[in-house]
Amino acid sequence: MTTKPYFLLCFVVGLSNPVDAMYYVQPWMLAVIIPLAGIREGQQLLHELYLLKKKSYAHINYHIGMFGSSALLAFALEFSEFLLVSSTSSLTLSVSGIFKEVVMLYLAVEYNNNQLNTLNIVGLVICLTGIIFHCILKFHALQKEKPVNTDLVVTERLLLRRMESADEWSVDGDSNTRRTSLDD
Repeated sequence: MTTKPYFLLCFVVGLSNPVDAMYYVQPWMLAVIIPLAGIREGQQLLHELYLLKKKSYAHINYHIGMFGSSALLAFALEFSEFLLVSSTSSLTLSVSGIFKEVVMLYLAVEYNNNQLNTLNIVGLVICLTGIIFHCILKFHALQKEKPVNTDLVVTERLLLRRMESADEWSVDGDSNTRRTSLDD
């Protein structure tokens, strides 16, 4: 599902707050990520559980802190993405995504001592070039379109009212008559 229909659906259902929308999206994201995390990090998790049987619990605070800070950062990232897309376009999200990737790579190399080999650098350049090219094309396409000054929430509510009122009309012979509570 692309972002605009998703946000329209959220507004129709009454989820105008990004936290409400995240409340319904997160279980599905968790259902997808748990099997992948189990495959990728299952052995390390079993080793960490074995360490819990030891008498020293000093390492538990470290892991809880790392887990909590990672969860807080993930929540802040998704919350900011919802706010960004709901108030701007997906083009802005793409540009911010490029910035995020560059910052993550810098942090990985600087603080985590990760090494970028030639293949990684070539792949990064190809990926970023494709994203930048897509953003440029999308920007030019948005410039050609004439913006419509309608509020999406108001438009959706008007469409829902029109559909509800259309259900109240019935065809009776050659003329259209409106059903009332007495006709039912």
